[in-house]
Amino acid sequence: MPVEEVTLTTRFKVDLTDVDEAVISEIQRLFAEYQEIVNELIKFATSKHITSFVELHHAKYLELRQRYPILPWRYIITARRHATRIYKSFS
Repeated sequence: MPVEEVTLTTRFKVDLTDVDEAVISEIQRLFAEYQEIVNELIKFATSKHITSFVELHHAKYLELRQRYPILPWRYIITARRHATRIYKSFS
């Protein structure tokens, strides 16, 4: 199965009236990192034929925590769940 990059699209309204430009920039950076993580996990799952959330956790969680130490652990777990669901939907 060829590996394809997935673009995540989410729509929501946010009132940015009193929000500092630095905060907006940080939110955009977090979304970009999340997309990177999900795409990496999908590529890994595809190459190893991993459809199990737990198996993907054991294979990649520590590596991602070390690479993204500032991100909350929940962020990586959510990305892993998202990647697992996406990969399962195509396999």
